[in-house]
Amino acid sequence: MSTQTGGLLSWRVTITICAAAAIVTLLGQELAPSGGVAAVAGFSAGFLGSVFSTRRSTARTLVLVAGCVLVCTLYPFHWIGFLCGFVLISWAAIEGHTNGGFATIPALNGLLLYLLIAPDERTAFLVLMFVVTAVVGGLLSVRLNLAGAANRPPMSLKGALSVWVFLLAGLALTSFLAHLIGNQKSYWLSFLFVFRVLAPLQKVPDAAARFGVGVALGSFIAIGLEFSGLSHKFLVVLGFAAAVFGVHRIGGNTIWTAMFFTIATLLVTAPTIESAVFRIEAAAIVIAIVGCLAFLISWCWERIENRADNNRNSAANEGSDRYHRW
Repeated sequence: MSTQTGGLLSWRVTITICAAAAIVTLLGQELAPSGGVAAVAGFSAGFLGSVFSTRRSTARTLVLVAGCVLVCTLYPFHWIGFLCGFVLISWAAIEGHTNGGFATIPALNGLLLYLLIAPDERTAFLVLMFVVTAVVGGLLSVRLNLAGAANRPPMSLKGALSVWVFLLAGLALTSFLAHLIGNQKSYWLSFLFVFRVLAPLQKVPDAAARFGVGVALGSFIAIGLEFSGLSHKFLVVLGFAAAVFGVHRIGGNTIWTAMFFTIATLLVTAPTIESAVFRIEAAAIVIAIVGCLAFLISWCWERIENRADNNRNSAANEGSDRYHRW
C-alpha cells in the first residue's frame, strides 16, 4: 500500500520519493551550474503531474511544458515567459474540464522554477535535463502506484472558467507584486499561489488560511533554530529531515505539511531571519489574494446566474401575458 491510515504516505514511499529527489538534484548540480534547479523543476513536474492526472493527460502536459521550457531557453524574454504561462493556464482549464486532471499545475510550477535560472545560463542541456527528470518523476509515480491517485471527476464549464480566471489573475498579480518588491525571494509569491488552486475553488480560501498558519509556524520554528547557534551543516540536515516529514504528511492536515516544507525550504535554501520574515509576509499576501479572487469570482458568477434567472422569468411572464391576451 502507498498510504497509511488518514491518507498519509507510508514511510517506504516517503523515503523512496525523497531519495529519488535528492539523487536527481545532486546529479543535476554535478552536471551543470544550474542543473540542480532544472532537475528539481522537471522531477516535480513529472512526479506531481502524474499524481494529479491520468497517464495520457500527464504525457500531453509534459510535452507542452517541455516545449515552453525550450521556447523560454531559445527566447529568454519576459513576455515569452508570460505567454508560456498563459498557454499552460489555458491548458489547465481545458484539462480540468476534459478529465478532471491537474497535471498542468505542477507543470506550471516547474516552469516557474526553471525561469529562476538566469537567461544567459539556460542551455539545451538544461532543457534535456528537465525532460529526462520529468520522465523519471512520472515513472516513479507509476512505480509507487501513485499515478492518478489525486485525479478528480471532470469539472463543469463554470468550474474550468473559474480556475482559468483565478490562475490568470492571481499569477499576473503576484508577478506584478514580485516585480514591485524586488526582493531576491519575491518569486515565492507565485510559487505559494499556484498550488492553492489544487483545492476545489469554493474551499480555496479555507485551505489557503490553513496553509498560511502552517507557513507562519514553520517560519517561527526556523527563526528559533537559526537563533540557537547550531552549525549551518546541522541546520541543513534538520531541513532535509523536515522535508522528509513534509512528504510523509502529504494527504494529511495542510497546516503540518506546510509547516514542515517551510522549515525545510528556509533551513536548506535560505537560512536567514530576513528570508523567514519575508516568507511569512508572502504567505499573508497570498492568503489575501486568494480570498479576494475567490470572493470576486463567486460574486461574479452569482450576478451572472441571477441575471440569467431574471431573464428567463421575464420571458416566461411575457409569454404568459401574450397567451392570456390571445
